Amino acid sequence: MLKLGDLNENRVLTITASGHLSKEDLDGITPQLAELLDRHGRLRFYVELQEVTGFGLGALWEDLKFDLQHRHQYGRTALVGDRTWQKAASRLAGPFFGAEVRFFEPDQREAAWAWVND
Repeated sequence: MLKLGDLNENRVLTITASGHLSKEDLDGITPQLAELLDRHGRLRFYVELQEVTGFGLGALWEDLKFDLQHRHQYGRTALVGDRTWQKAASRLAGPFFGAEVRFFEPDQREAAWAWVND
């Protein structure tokens, strides 16, 4: 499941991800996300990965296409999660996002929030 949260005054958008992410999950948020990017230009992201177990191939493909299309609109991104593969994936994400991406452990939520809002 993917859920878009609020956009704050620093143009930081909160996204929560949980479970096994599918193409349908991506399809459920991409129209709203595209609208926010078009309206505000460049956004920053605070992403909470809550027990994410993986991505379906359709989800990975759709995410990659969307990210490449909008990469010039992506600002600093904080990923908060607790899995080793999530940390490794965050290192690979930077070049696709076109922005600085950092991974934070769950006990570093406050630091992640401060960093992405700086």
